[in-house]
Amino acid sequence: MDRLLALNGDETLLDVGTGPGDFPGRLRADEHRGRIVGLDFSAGMVERASAQYPAVEFQQGDAAALPFADGTFEVVTARHMLYHVPDVAAALAEFKRVLKPSGRFLAITNASGYMAELWDAVAEALPGESVLDELLSHRGGSAVFSEMQGEELVRAAFGNVQVEFVEGALVFDRPEPVLAYLESMTPLHRLAPDDLERIRAALNASFKTCTQGGGWHVSKRVVFITAQC
Repeated sequence: MDRLLALNGDETLLDVGTGPGDFPGRLRADEHRGRIVGLDFSAGMVERASAQYPAVEFQQGDAAALPFADGTFEVVTARHMLYHVPDVAAALAEFKRVLKPSGRFLAITNASGYMAELWDAVAEALPGESVLDELLSHRGGSAVFSEMQGEELVRAAFGNVQVEFVEGALVFDRPEPVLAYLESMTPLHRLAPDDLERIRAALNASFKTCTQGGGWHVSKRVVFITAQC
C-alpha cells in the first residue's frame, strides 16, 4: 500500500471506511503533514478512532454521498470496504468527485477465491444445513467487489485502472482457531444450543481432517486497484 501510494507527506488524503482509524493514525504518527480525514458509516467507529488518534480528523458519513466539496483531496483510499457498499458505482463516482485533477485512488479488496479452502471445508461439513448459506455469505466480499468486478467498475468511473496482487495465507495446525472464527459470526449466534452443538461438532470434525498431517493453508490473496483522475 505504501509503495503504491508513494506519499510525500503533504497530500490531502481521505480514507473511506476507516474503521478504527489505524491507517490514518499511522500516517500522522509518521509525520504526514497534509490534511488527513478518516470517514466511516459507523458512529461507533468514528468515536473510537477519534479517541485513539486525536491528531487525525474523523467524520461519520456515507461513501455514496461524501460530505466534501468537489476537488477536496489529492488521494482517496478505500480499504476492504467497497464490498459493504450497496451501490459501488455511486461510491466510486463520489470518490472521483472529491479528488483534485490528477488525484489518485486506491482500493484494497479480497481477490476471487479468497479463503476458498475454508469455505469449501464449511460446505463439506454442513450439507443441507439451513445455516450454510448464511455462513457462506461471509466469504470476504469477493462475490461483490474483487478484481473481477472491481477492475471494470473502477475503469468505468475513472477511465483507467491498474491491478496488482499480494499473495498470503493463514496456516492452521489445529481446528480451534478456525472454529472460533466461525463462531464469532452472527449466523451461529442465532442457533439454539442443541443446533449449535451439532454444527460445532460437524465443523470441528471437518477441520481436524484438514489439519491432520501438517499445516492447513487457507489462501488470503489480496488485490490492489488503483486509478488516477
